[in-house]
Amino acid sequence: MTEIDAQAPESGAPSRAAQMWEQANWSHIEAEVKRLQVRIAKAARERRWGKVQALQRLLTRSHSGKMLAAKRVTESRGKRTPGVDGRIWSSPAARWNGMLSLRHRGYRAMPLRRVYIPKSNGKKRPLGIPCMRCRAMQALWKLALEPVAETFADANSYGFRPERSTADAIEQCFSTLAKRTSSEWILEGDIRGCFDNFSHSWILKYIQMDKEVLGKWLQAGYIDEGTLFESRAGTPQGGVISPVIANMALDGLEAAVYASENLRKPGRSRTKLHVVRYADDFVVTCTSKEVLESKVLPAVRRFLSDRGLELSEEKTRITNIADGFDFLGQNVRKYGGKLLIKPAKKSIKSLLDKVREIVKGNASATQEALIRTLNPVIRGWAMYHRHVVAKATFSLVDSHIWQLLWKWATHRHPTKGARWVRKKYFRVDGCRSWVFATVDPAYGGNGLKLFRASTVPITRHVKIRSMTQPFDPEWDDYLIRRRAAKRSIKLFGATPWC
Repeated sequence: MTEIDAQAPESGAPSRAAQMWEQANWSHIEAEVKRLQVRIAKAARERRWGKVQALQRLLTRSHSGKMLAAKRVTESRGKRTPGVDGRIWSSPAARWNGMLSLRHRGYRAMPLRRVYIPKSNGKKRPLGIPCMRCRAMQALWKLALEPVAETFADANSYGFRPERSTADAIEQCFSTLAKRTSSEWILEGDIRGCFDNFSHSWILKYIQMDKEVLGKWLQAGYIDEGTLFESRAGTPQGGVISPVIANMALDGLEAAVYASENLRKPGRSRTKLHVVRYADDFVVTCTSKEVLESKVLPAVRRFLSDRGLELSEEKTRITNIADGFDFLGQNVRKYGGKLLIKPAKKSIKSLLDKVREIVKGNASATQEALIRTLNPVIRGWAMYHRHVVAKATFSLVDSHIWQLLWKWATHRHPTKGARWVRKKYFRVDGCRSWVFATVDPAYGGNGLKLFRASTVPITRHVKIRSMTQPFDPEWDDYLIRRRAAKRSIKLFGATPWC
């Protein structure tokens, strides 16, 4: 599909448009948007829905809101992925013109471009790619909807929310299960085709935003292999605003679980119910398997059925903590009463399979090119798992990768001996004599060396406080200190602030 810049006939000359975009005062724009978001959140807490609607309208019609929305969709990972119209906003002029096109009067949502990405189980996950204008409109309304979503979000929901991450969800699992008297039984929940099966009627009734715009997105349909299909349920995976809508639909799951035991919130109850959710994956802890089967599981099913959803029978199971369970790429299990969280076997296998594929696909590439391709993959995986018990796993991964690279090197030179191959591709670095590098570090130079997962230090993650509200000024000081602590850890390897 051809990628071209968006054009707006009502805009001025391209040079003028580019100049307007490049001279934007982004700090002022972000401050103006944040000010309106804080007001929306305050009105939502007071349940003044008329004022929420008026402030949302003000934000989505504001110049600052449109500028920030256009900026975010043109700086995201999918900025070069076009929709059905084949257009992207790659130049400053196109971004300015695209921002000017974000008008509500006469707006029509274009169909989505359907693509498929492979899943870990061999199946394919459908993604709906909106065109750039629809993407920017969704980003604009996400700015207005997110304060409402955060105001009423479940305390232990961590997926696709500002200031939260998978590390927070894993740390909450540790806090809930690590004690000697903690719950022993875990309900592993997985929602079947979550994004594809949300009830449109439920979304239109309960999501606090412009119903006309929301209805256009839900009913836009999608184009698959040149054929237009109707959208009867769900929110498209790939849509900018879809994660916020999905979170709002699933908020209340904690209350439904606690209500099954007549609890208002988790605490020192006999059953010790706790819920940890990341997007559509969640776990429920309890001291009794019977309570999970007879009370919690039916309550969860009732909660989901109201929203047009159902649990995946093959992925939903009740497990004892001694047997362990996988959650967000980590394995959570007690060994002799001690809780250890390690990288899951599936995650390790996925990394090694990817590295193996890269090595085989670069059989004739230079050593430098191979290192440049491998380093981001290894570093990203290790950084994701650096908060759990992963040191031994990192060493194991490094050993497997070394064996793959040794085979790669020897296969390139079948007539050469092992000593010659070692001298060509492996260097001495300190006390290590088998470093896969282009230049011997002992002699300096600007060569590259392979990143080793075992060089990543294991650091305990400090979980965000469950009741944190990013759009409530009362939490500003806490969030500022938390962000500063994170920066210091990345820059200097300092001890985490808590």
